[in-house]
Amino acid sequence: MSNEQGNDGGWSDSEHSLDGEDGPSIEELLDLGYQQLDGFVEWVERVRGLDTRTAQQDCFNAESFVDYLANHQRKSATDVNEYELRWFTYSHYIRKSIADRETQNRLPESLLRFFEYLRADYGLTLPEWIYATLEESDDYRERLARFTALSDEDEGEWKIGFEEWCEDLENDLDSRCLWLPNDIGDGMTWAEQMGWREAALRTDANRLWQSMRSELLSSGLSVEAARERLVAANLIWLDTPEDRLEGLSPRQTILAERAERALGMPDDDDDDNDDL
Repeated sequence: MSNEQGNDGGWSDSEHSLDGEDGPSIEELLDLGYQQLDGFVEWVERVRGLDTRTAQQDCFNAESFVDYLANHQRKSATDVNEYELRWFTYSHYIRKSIADRETQNRLPESLLRFFEYLRADYGLTLPEWIYATLEESDDYRERLARFTALSDEDEGEWKIGFEEWCEDLENDLDSRCLWLPNDIGDGMTWAEQMGWREAALRTDANRLWQSMRSELLSSGLSVEAARERLVAANLIWLDTPEDRLEGLSPRQTILAERAERALGMPDDDDDDNDDL
C-alpha cells in the first residue's frame, strides 16, 4: 500500500508536537465550530428554505468537517486549504463516516452550503478551488460507491481494491501538486510506520508544502514550475539544522529515531499514519 498521507494537512496527525502548544486549542476550535454550526442550521432553514431533514443532514456533514479540522489540522473551517478539503471529502469522510447513505451522498452539497453560510455570516472569501472540489459530486459519489463495494470482497481482494482506491486519489492530488512526495532524497522515503518525531516532521513538511504551493500558484507560476520549487525547498528544509531539534536537521532527527526504533528502544507512541 502506498504511504497514505493521512497527515491530513501540513509541509499529520500526531498527538505530539515538536514546537510545543501554540495557537488555539482543539477545545477552542470546536467551540467556534459548534457556534458556526448553530448559525448554519438556522441559516439553511431560514435563508435557503431547506426542510428540517435536509438541514439536519447538512449539519451532520458540516460537523464531521469541523471535528476533522479541529482534531487533525488544528484549524477552523475558515482556514482550510485545498489539500485538506480534498482529503476530507474524497478520503477521510468516506472511510470514517457512520452516516446513512443518503447523508453521505449529500456531503459535497452540504459542505458547499456550509461555506456559503460562512461567506454570508463571517465574510469568508471563497476561492475557486472550493467550488471545483465540491461541485465534482459525481466523482465523489463514484469514490463512495467504490469504497462501499469493497466490503463485499475477501481480505486479499479488499486490500488490492483499497490500495487502488487510495492510489487514484494520490494521483489526482499529485496532478494538482497537492501531494507531498514520498521520496525525501538521499535514498530515503517517509516510513510506512513512523515514530512520533517523524510523523510530526512529516506534518510540518506537508503544511509548508501546501502553504508555499498556494503562494507560488497565486504568483502566476504553473503547476509544474511550482512543483520544481517545492521539491527543492522540501529537500533544503530536510537538511537544515533547527534549534527546536537540538541543532539537528529534520533528516538527522528522522534517522536517529529510526535507529532507536531498530534497537528496540522505547518510543512514546508509534504513529499508524492514518489521518495524521
